[in-house]
Amino acid sequence: MEGPSIYLAAEQLQPFVGRRVGGVSGNSTIGIERFRRQRVVEIFAWGKHLVFQFDTFALRVHFMLWGTFAATVKGISVTGDYRRSGPPRLVFQFPNGEVTIWSASLKIIESAHARDEYDFRVDVLSDEWDPKAAARKVRASRGSEIADVLLDQSIFAGVGNIIKNEVLFRTRTSPFTRVKNLSPKKLNAIVEDARGFSFRFLELRRQFALRKNLSIYQRGVCPACGRKVSRAVHGERARRSFYCARCQRVTKRNGASRERRSSSASRP
Repeated sequence: MEGPSIYLAAEQLQPFVGRRVGGVSGNSTIGIERFRRQRVVEIFAWGKHLVFQFDTFALRVHFMLWGTFAATVKGISVTGDYRRSGPPRLVFQFPNGEVTIWSASLKIIESAHARDEYDFRVDVLSDEWDPKAAARKVRASRGSEIADVLLDQSIFAGVGNIIKNEVLFRTRTSPFTRVKNLSPKKLNAIVEDARGFSFRFLELRRQFALRKNLSIYQRGVCPACGRKVSRAVHGERARRSFYCARCQRVTKRNGASRERRSSSASRP
């Protein structure tokens, strides 16, 4: 789950704010009985973290690559089309509904003000987002591929592989391009669109219309030129990129360009 989905989750779970946890279950080993009878003070999102704030401590949920959740309020599902699989990591039962979390990393934060633990200046959906600071940090990673840098949560908290692929296609940037070869104009366009497309992602998730409105991620044909979309697992993070080798050429600062041969690897 990427940042916009986590922000949507925080919105969907607001009916549980002010309520006390009744039943607790799940296969987590963090001591989940501690949550029983605790009152939810706040539910908020930061990047890929969903945080339940209780009176004296908080629960941080990091959905990693495959985590997901479902929630019902007064017997009605409020979470739509998230995937569900395997035994739940954690289930909270409230007087007005329940939350079930699968395949996520759970951590207790010993703070009555967990929000203060986070730097919202790096969260691409936050009102405190600082694009100039993000651009400076990107430039400092001169030798890295831009696809790797976009997934750095200390720079672009909330950006995941879908957003990465879409932003690079929308800015006509090869995922293999080294930061040092990006012009200032191109770098600024990438930083700006990392935030802009994240808001677009959020609106599409609210409408349950994300998948059909993606341009390049898991697509077979480039919508701009009609060429077959290439795929490759690459970079230090070994994540999968979808790209058009014609529309997203690797451009050197001296104007030369090259193409990267695709791979059929299946890692997302």
